[in-house]
Amino acid sequence: MKALGVIRGILLGLIILSGNTFATQAASEKLKVIFFLDPECPISNAYMKEIKSIYADYSVKGVTFEAVFPTSTVTDQEIKAFLKKYNATFPGYTDANLQKAKRYQATVMPEVVLVNSAGIVVYRGAIDDWYYGLGKSRPKATEFYLRNAIDATLDGNQVMKSRTEAYGCLINL
Repeated sequence: MKALGVIRGILLGLIILSGNTFATQAASEKLKVIFFLDPECPISNAYMKEIKSIYADYSVKGVTFEAVFPTSTVTDQEIKAFLKKYNATFPGYTDANLQKAKRYQATVMPEVVLVNSAGIVVYRGAIDDWYYGLGKSRPKATEFYLRNAIDATLDGNQVMKSRTEAYGCLINL
């Protein structure tokens, strides 16, 4: 029985590739939200208020957050300045080799991935339906895909929409 606990702990200690550095997702993490962003993308910038709101609402519930910048043209200093500009306190990393973007099949910025404690992607796509096409946005969002996915997963339920189409600036894969 003890061996099963050890194996479970090893499986939950999922190794996540973050640019050129490796980080582990601890078994104590309930969920991890990974935002794919670009400081030069107007849609990424427009979403920062909602991203900060999601972070404020769910980080207190044990959900962890990170911002991944899938481009070789953004420096660490530019990432720090971008996050500081929006008073975002979650970590941000470059993904110059696009390893994380490819791993999670992210194609645009902003796009989000929600990973459960077992390392399984339970949601991938748009943050909400504010943008619903290229250059098309509503006055405000009416469906909150990421929030719904986080709530369902925290409650032990299956995510009803596990994949949505995100609209934004293309990641050059």
